[in-house]
Amino acid sequence: MKILLTGSEGQLATSLSRSIPQNIQLIQLNKRDFNLLEEEKCKQIIQEIKPRWVINCAAYTNVDLAQKEYDIAYKINTIAPLFLTKYIEEIHGKLLHISTDYVFDGESSKPYQTLDETNPLNNYGTTKAEGEKNILQYKNNIILRTSWLYSSYGQNFITTMLKLHSAKGKVNENIKVVYDQISAPTSTNNLSKLCWRIIREDLEISTENQILHWHDGGVTSWYDFAIAIGEIANKKKVLDHYSTVLPIKSSEYKVPATRPLYSLLDIEKTEKQFNIISNHWRYELEKTIEELK
Repeated sequence: MKILLTGSEGQLATSLSRSIPQNIQLIQLNKRDFNLLEEEKCKQIIQEIKPRWVINCAAYTNVDLAQKEYDIAYKINTIAPLFLTKYIEEIHGKLLHISTDYVFDGESSKPYQTLDETNPLNNYGTTKAEGEKNILQYKNNIILRTSWLYSSYGQNFITTMLKLHSAKGKVNENIKVVYDQISAPTSTNNLSKLCWRIIREDLEISTENQILHWHDGGVTSWYDFAIAIGEIANKKKVLDHYSTVLPIKSSEYKVPATRPLYSLLDIEKTEKQFNIISNHWRYELEKTIEELK
């Protein structure tokens, strides 16, 4: 089966490339090869390759910078999914599109269902939500929402925290992390397994699209996640020392983009559909930190 993977240098795409199942021909294209700002080039590549699936890992993901660069974020996250879906449908292919918990406003008191109304609080979330709507105009698509994605490589919360723990812990300084943003982290290893599960089953969704939710099991805050990163990294001897983490409110941490305070996704539907149970986030975190040894 021929699969086209966009954004091949990103976190998730890297995990996908390291876990390719048998009988999969994976064509990996990075931003230079497949630039979502260049529609005609993307169209030509899709028509030439004619993949069974396109896994779209390419996106504008800088949440704060999107407040300034809305036009670019809109072209990549909103306009590009529209033409991608159109050209994929023309070759009778299917799209697996990665989306985000930031399409929700955080006002819910229970985990978000896949069909709950979106109401993003920032430009990044807005462009992703509008991109989802564009995709749903066509057929043969799966939108896979996830939250707090991280891996052992690239720039993400875990690699940032490891650097802070190392630097601050050495001089006995504290790290301040928000405690009132609640969701669940997602290891790219965990998410990539689900992506390949979807591809292998090659779901017949010719008349209806699907929205799926996925993250590591459990629930946490950025504050508790930061503490766990330091403790586990020290236990695994990735860090010789780690810093004390202090809780602060989101209102005390000044950033351009407002984040939802509660964006936990309900993954029960996905677990039942694929007969799998998501590993707890601490288990996935330990595995990821182990990769750094």
